Amino acid sequence: MILCCFVPIKQQAQNLVPNPSFENHYDCVMAILSNVVDWCSVSDNCVYYQPCNSNPGVQAPLFYYDPCFTSYQQARSGVAYTSFYGYITTSNIIPNKYAHTKLKDTLKVGKHYCVTFYVSLLNYCQYSTDKFGLLLTPNAFPCLTATSPNYTITGYVPQIVSPAGVQLADTLNWMEISGVYTAIGNEAYLTIGDFFPQSQHSIVNSYPTNCNANAEYYLDDVSVEEIQLAKCVKDTAICPNDSVIIGNNLSEATTYNWQPTSGLSCATCANPKASPNVTTTYTLTKTQCKSVTTASVTVTIKTDCAPKVIVSEIPNVFTPNGDGINDTFNFSIAGASDVSFNIYNRWGNIIQNSTLATHTYISWDGRTTSGEACSEGIYFYTLQYTDAKGDTQKKNGYVSLFR
Repeated sequence: MILCCFVPIKQQAQNLVPNPSFENHYDCVMAILSNVVDWCSVSDNCVYYQPCNSNPGVQAPLFYYDPCFTSYQQARSGVAYTSFYGYITTSNIIPNKYAHTKLKDTLKVGKHYCVTFYVSLLNYCQYSTDKFGLLLTPNAFPCLTATSPNYTITGYVPQIVSPAGVQLADTLNWMEISGVYTAIGNEAYLTIGDFFPQSQHSIVNSYPTNCNANAEYYLDDVSVEEIQLAKCVKDTAICPNDSVIIGNNLSEATTYNWQPTSGLSCATCANPKASPNVTTTYTLTKTQCKSVTTASVTVTIKTDCAPKVIVSEIPNVFTPNGDGINDTFNFSIAGASDVSFNIYNRWGNIIQNSTLATHTYISWDGRTTSGEACSEGIYFYTLQYTDAKGDTQKKNGYVSLFR
């Protein structure tokens, strides 16, 4: 007979972009994006930077060709990243490079997605530009290979674009480009780059002392995640000093803010515990990408709660040898009545018993009821009591006696 056990697994919000920070690659030699698992270049080769490449011109975080081709940038996550041109004045270099990949799953019709990627301007660039975009399409573009011709992407408007006129000029930090996209339902491929002619860009000579007349950008951490609404559990009632988990959210990259904060285990967690002193309505504000949603839950403090029965921890080893350490087997029980506690030897004979009308402290010094010292070994106990609701409760266990 085969016994199958089904364990519920908490769902995690999934980034639909494979290898999103370009960490997985085929070797430490090729310095082009086709060396990155699941990615390729369109139009012209995007440069791939990684620490393990022995060529100083394509290493991360520092690469060095000559004084005019020197830049330093820590990866936003991991250790690797790629790059593409946003503007270039050299006529023999194709200015448009696109990073291209297939999503892990086709987008779902009508669903909202948080789409994000990060760029940083290379240090040696004189110029900065604006309006980089991310395009989602149902079909793939041809990946650049050694034998394939360059493919020019025209006629496409990316769904996610950085603001017009806002210069992407930071060479130190990673600049976020993000937005919310509502899916048509057939989008299966993602492409990042410059989709606009130079006449539609703001191109600024941001660093005139630098020696390369271009605008080239690092690219890292690409994500497409379905937006989940803020969720709370249903309104609930608890007894004083009890607690309850009040959130019902996934663990995607997002921010949470609970108000009020009194009685919460954490005010910025997805699913905190609440143990208020009075009836309280908690409101969650969840921000994922540019989407802000709210939800609320009321935790009511009940007034008809029966007192709890509290049984202190029952030890499973004691040593009645007179050294003052673990000489007695003892515990306490509070909030109970009709307490019955029995200890049995391995043959099932009762060697110690206690019957109490109310809750109290229970102790055993390692002797039988008649006063004889018990030998070393395993002894079993049963604890039975009536709780505040009038229900009979039972606990069983064992204790090891050593001298």
